[in-house]
Amino acid sequence: MSTVRLQGRCLNGEESLVEIHLSEGFALYLHVDSRPPVSIDYSVDSVRVRNHTVTVGGMHHLRVVEHLFSALYGFGLFNVRIDVHGSEIPFFDGSSREIGHAMADFDGGESPVIIPDGCIEIGEGESIIRYSPGADGVLTVDMTLVHPYIGMQRIALPVTRQTYASEIMPARTFVFTHEEDPRLHDLPPYGIGITEKKIHAATPLRFEDEPVRHKILDLLGDLYVMRRRLCGKIVAINTSHRLNFRFVRKVISSVDGLNA
Repeated sequence: MSTVRLQGRCLNGEESLVEIHLSEGFALYLHVDSRPPVSIDYSVDSVRVRNHTVTVGGMHHLRVVEHLFSALYGFGLFNVRIDVHGSEIPFFDGSSREIGHAMADFDGGESPVIIPDGCIEIGEGESIIRYSPGADGVLTVDMTLVHPYIGMQRIALPVTRQTYASEIMPARTFVFTHEEDPRLHDLPPYGIGITEKKIHAATPLRFEDEPVRHKILDLLGDLYVMRRRLCGKIVAINTSHRLNFRFVRKVISSVDGLNA
C-alpha cells in the first residue's frame, strides 16, 4: 500500500478528504478549489491552540490536526506527504481509530529518533510533564488525569505500533461540563461529556479509563511536530495541548542542531 485516502465530516460541519503517501520526507499540502496546492508550514512556531484543538500554518493553515498526527506518531510514519482537500482533518469518532486502521499496513521504515541528554521538566499550576532519557529506543508514557468528576486515572504504556493500535488510538476526546450543557441532549457519535453526575456518550466507553488514554493520544500528536520519535520516559499529570507544545519547545532548545 502506498496511498491512504480518508474522507469524512469535520467539526466545522464540512467534508474533507485527506490523502497520505509514503515519501522521502515530510510535506503537508492544502488544496483549495482548483488552485495549485499550497505548502503548509508545520513547525512548533506555526502551531496555535484554540478551543482545545490544534491549527498549523500561517496565512494558509489547517485546523484540527492532532488526531491525524497522533496516528502518524503511533505508527512511526515520519516520511509522508499529506494532501488535504478542505480546511480541517475529518473528526470521525473523536479518536484516531479510523485513521490508524487505514494506515496499519504502511511501512515507514526506520523512524528517526531524538534522545535529549538530560532530564526536562515543565509545569503550569497542577499540570506537569517530566522527561528522563532512555537508550532502549522506546518512549514510555506514564499519564495521570485528576479531576473531581472522575477522581484519578493513571496508565503507563510503552508507545509501540502494537500498544498504540490497541490501547491508545481508540480513546475518544472528552470534555468536563455540566448537566445543563445542551450538547449532552443530542450527542454526536464522537466525544464524551463528563459531568459531576455521570458520563455521557453516544456509545459505551471503550475503556474504563478512556479519558486518560486520550490524553496520551493528544500528547503524541503534539510530539509529532518534532518529526522524530522521542526515546525515554515521560511522566505527566493533567496535560494540555498548550503545555505539550511548551514541552516540545524545551526539548528542541535542549538538542543542538534540531530544527523542527
